[in-house]
Formats: sequence, structure tokens, C-alpha cells
Amino acid sequence: MAIKAKELAKKIGVSEATLSLVLNHKEGISQKTREKVTEQIMRMGYGYMFKNAAKMQGKSDKNILEAGTASAIEEKGYIGFVIYTDTGLFMENTPFFPLIIDGMDAMARNYSYRLLVINIKREMELQTKLGYIRESGCSGYIIYAPELPEDEVDALLGMPIPFVLLDKYFPGKNIDAVTLNNEQGIYIILQMLVGLGHKRIGYLGSGVDLQSFAERKDSYQRIMNRLGLPVEKEFFVDVGYPEPEAVNGVEALLRKHENLPTAFVTDNDCVAYGAIKALMNEGYSVPGDVSVVGFSDRPVCMYVVPNITTVRIPRARFGGEAVDLLIRKLLKNPYNDECNIKTEVSFELVMRDSAGPVSR
Repeated sequence: MAIKAKELAKKIGVSEATLSLVLNHKEGISQKTREKVTEQIMRMGYGYMFKNAAKMQGKSDKNILEAGTASAIEEKGYIGFVIYTDTGLFMENTPFFPLIIDGMDAMARNYSYRLLVINIKREMELQTKLGYIRESGCSGYIIYAPELPEDEVDALLGMPIPFVLLDKYFPGKNIDAVTLNNEQGIYIILQMLVGLGHKRIGYLGSGVDLQSFAERKDSYQRIMNRLGLPVEKEFFVDVGYPEPEAVNGVEALLRKHENLPTAFVTDNDCVAYGAIKALMNEGYSVPGDVSVVGFSDRPVCMYVVPNITTVRIPRARFGGEAVDLLIRKLLKNPYNDECNIKTEVSFELVMRDSAGPVSR
């Protein structure tokens, strides 16, 4: 993750002036201090901040080279972004890839790397997939993995390449990953709804078999219990995905039940859009009669009337965090060698018009 000089100086425990002298290879500090600060910068993975990093030549730099940590900075190469698709249903309805890729590309360039996008489909022969990855010649890989099945992970682990998973992890596998803090996202949604007076809050799922969606559903149940609120089984249902299927599913639900909750949480914005359309088709007011909250802040949230209240993924940072974690692996950061790392990126609440106070 990119960091400001002021923040880095505070982390290391030196003044901004001292840090500036080290980063810019200027005189004015002792060699012992220079070596100590340089070592800390490299160990923490912020070597890209050095001015003319490839030309570092002092005694401390020689020690860094001997440790094998400066080679990745000196050599410009490629980081591969592997987009793995299975059914393609989720990928086709994920419109913010450009922002994720922009975040990756910006972070990669900070470390003097470029980004190479590699598309892989599950229907390909396994050796063909592995060949695409191997023959790309990248220094390391970030694998966008929501649809990556566990039975193919071992093949990746068998390849002598460093990689990081994005948007999925496997608890039983020794793999670094950057994921979404889905529990935190659900928590801030429920906290907001409770603050608006809602006590009966349903959950509408997509029915799509993705780890993130499952985590959101599980988190909803745990947090509702923690808040002392009922999880009503008839309103804790999968309604379909994307929006047309969700409309049909919610309309079927409304025909079965009249005493609705005052709010619905959904596991993504497409389901929220479908729920709003179905409720309004059946004569309900949103949020007058029922509040609806999405998840992820896709562009559709602004196209619907009322605009959808949701939680936003920091997309550029999401991709950037994956690059940062991968670079630390390439730099052979000793802290990374001790264990595998899972980084979770949090959400922020985006209040719009589809959620409001209880009116009944």
C-alpha cells in the first residue's frame, strides 16, 4: 500500500528530515542511522520510495543487494493479473474492473513493474491454463479468484511462481490473499438500519455460489443474533441473480406474504435493484413502506429511482493492496516468510434514497 513520507517516518520512529536524507541519498546523517533506516524501509516493503532506487550504491545498499531485496526494484518486469472465469455470470455483472486494474497498475508502477492481464476460463484444459500463466513470463501473479475452484488451487501451488489471490481465500491452503471484509460491510448496514428504527430486517440473497456472498449471508445471521433481532426464515431467502431473476423471485415472495419486514438487506446491488422494482410493481413505496439496501455500489445504484443505499468497495485500493502484498513476496520480506497473510479491505456506507426511517 502506498504511504506518505510523514506516515512512514512515524512508523520507523525518525524525523521527516532524516527520512528525506535517506530516501534522497543526501549527506547529513551517520552511516549507522542511514543503514538502520534503509533496512527498515526495505523490510516494510516501501523500497519504491527511494529516489533513483536502481542506482543505490552505498554500503547499506550493498547489504540489501546481498539479502536479495533490491533485485526486484532494479529489474523492470511484469506482474500478471489473471482473471479466472467459470460460468461468467458474476464476471459479466461486475462493471468496475477498470477501477481495480487502475489501482493495480498505479501500485505496480510505483515499484517499477507493469501490469499484464491474462484471461483464463475453467473450460480450458488444465495444462493449457498453466501454460498461459507460465509462458507469460511475469515476475508474479495476482489471481482474481471469486470463481476459482479449490480443485485447481493445488496445481497453482505446484508451480514455482509467487502469487496472491484477490477476492477469495482457501482456509486450508498456504496462500496469501486480499479479500473484502464482508462482515464489516453487513455490520454497518444493520447498524444504520437499527439507527433508523428498523427491528424487522429481512435478507435477500442471490443464490450465486460465491465465497463473498456466503460470508455476507452468514454475517447477517450472526449480527442479527448479536443485536437481539429475529431472523425470520420466510424473509431470509435467495431470490435470484441478476436483476430480472431477482424481480421474479421477490414478486413470488410478496405474493406469499403480506406482513413484510420494514427493511431488506441484499447481498449485492443487482438483487437490491430487482427488489425495488418488484416492491414498486406490487404497489409498495421504497423507502416509505420498505427500505432496501444494496452491497458494493455498482453504477446501477445511481440509475434507479430511488437511488440505492449501499456500501462501497474502495476498488482502486482493493487492487493496489494485492500488488503491494505480491511485491513484498517478491522482495522476500522476512515477515512474509513467517506465515501467509490475508488482508481484508473494508467498506464505507453510501446513504441514498432507498433507505429511510420506519414509518409503520
